Amino acid sequence: QAKQEDTAQGVRRTSPLIVSRTKRKKHHQRLPSDLMSDLSAHGFLESNGLGEQAQRILDVTGAESLDDLRLIDDAMVDEVVKEADLKLVVAKKFRIICAELRGEVAGRSVEGASVDVTGDPKNQQDDTEPQASQPEPAVQPQESGTQASEPESVVHTQEYVAICIDRSGSMRTAFKEVTLNVVEKAVAERTRLEAVKAMFYAFRDRVESLQNEGSQGGHQLGLIQFDDVVETLLGLTPELNRFEAIVDDMECRGSTAIYSSIIEAVRMLESHFHPSSKADFRVLVLSDGQSNRGDDAATALEAAHRIGAVVDSIVVGNNPDSNLRRIVTATGGECYQIENLGEGFELLESESVVSLLARRGGEDKPPFERREVAAFDGIAEKTVTSSSAVQRAPTLSSDLAAKSVVRASQLPQTQPRSASEKRLYAELAKVQEGNGIHIFPAVDDLHFWRALVEGPPGSPFEGGVFALHCVIPKDYPFKPPKINFETPIYHCNVSDSGGLCLDILKDSWSPALSVFSCLASIRCLMSDPNPQDALRQWIAELTLAHQQSGGSDTRYYDKARESCREHASLSVDEWRQRLGC
Repeated sequence: QAKQEDTAQGVRRTSPLIVSRTKRKKHHQRLPSDLMSDLSAHGFLESNGLGEQAQRILDVTGAESLDDLRLIDDAMVDEVVKEADLKLVVAKKFRIICAELRGEVAGRSVEGASVDVTGDPKNQQDDTEPQASQPEPAVQPQESGTQASEPESVVHTQEYVAICIDRSGSMRTAFKEVTLNVVEKAVAERTRLEAVKAMFYAFRDRVESLQNEGSQGGHQLGLIQFDDVVETLLGLTPELNRFEAIVDDMECRGSTAIYSSIIEAVRMLESHFHPSSKADFRVLVLSDGQSNRGDDAATALEAAHRIGAVVDSIVVGNNPDSNLRRIVTATGGECYQIENLGEGFELLESESVVSLLARRGGEDKPPFERREVAAFDGIAEKTVTSSSAVQRAPTLSSDLAAKSVVRASQLPQTQPRSASEKRLYAELAKVQEGNGIHIFPAVDDLHFWRALVEGPPGSPFEGGVFALHCVIPKDYPFKPPKINFETPIYHCNVSDSGGLCLDILKDSWSPALSVFSCLASIRCLMSDPNPQDALRQWIAELTLAHQQSGGSDTRYYDKARESCREHASLSVDEWRQRLGC
């Protein structure tokens, strides 16, 4: 009965809008990474259902180890399939395990294994995800008489993240919560562990929304819990729905071995690491404070440097571990602090918190260079950042930002070089000022516009002026323009980096629409937000509370007005001077 009540008040039910919106593929159990390291190439193939074909594959490839097998690319796979005379189902198995070894599809990592940092042997079993006594093949054998399905498409992984959750006794401490009366079964008070569980789900759901928005590749997440024992609950996987029951069942106990959890997280990531890998490797530590058991901080830092992993930390409370902050500094990570659950939700809606690619402004990961560990005590402690001070992901590339623009009425008329340009000239000729929208096309590039949108009357943005930019594809109007806010706006349908959730800019686009009509729709959206199709779920919940309370719940309006005063205070004339037109 107690467990049922806990479930009824579970973390997920306090945020009904933060939901998974994609159907994921069925998961197959993976061979634990610590067992993989002990296998020969022949043993690895055999463990994945290729025992009869293993020797033929090795004869053709000359592979002697797992590292050799990792070198087999897609073109080489085709040659092996032909030379080793692999049948359809066997060929599919071989393609998938080769892709997994290269880190391009779901990885393999031990689930339910524990490490006792006190030195006493301990084997804990995960109640929610029982381990199989024998590893299953990467692809289940086909039933007799059935036709083999086509190979699954290979998914490029942009980032591998091992998340370490503190379950020590201090996580029982009460934690502030900003409650929403409209949320079914919301609880008035949480423990720090319950808050951290909510943070995990918010991180996971923001990862999923980024993937749905079409970011460059996906994330694979793995989960580790720690007190004085470090335990891997789930290995790296792109199947984000698998974490539900596992996280909900976590309970407080024991001491705090932060650095040991980082070392274990690096072990999890290592099976996918290669010096030439373009994917990011990150350890995210969710904790309330001080490490008091297990390995030392310098050893944890050395482990992170081994694969170039970035270590981030989210501190629940006001007592961050000083040596953890040094590790964060040395690995190029960030240290965030939240004082209540609302701050946590807002923090994790920032793209730069959830994605290292976004944090770099879309730039590729720098080439791997193993860092040398300097004198640990000489490393500066990372400055702790609050949710309101998170650096916004860049919204515009430097080359576009440098383009000169003019008022639409002053654009020099030149001979259109394409049907797309002819269409854009026609649209600009119809633009009239005085309707709250001002357009400034680039002088040397008709496919790039700056725009100013005045906050609509009666909205919390009234009196503000918001800068946007429009990048128009060369095959316009058959594809929609890409429009982003440059001025920060507190709105559930606009991401922290300025991206928009608006149907006419995606699936509902029609060549009969225009860039101006899209800007007009955006202005309407500022007055009438849609919390049911949001990019920022915490703001969506505040918006929903405002709507359902008939306006008596003013938190959304108050925050939006405050943000407008802070970021959108320049007048249209002042903006024109800044733009040089």
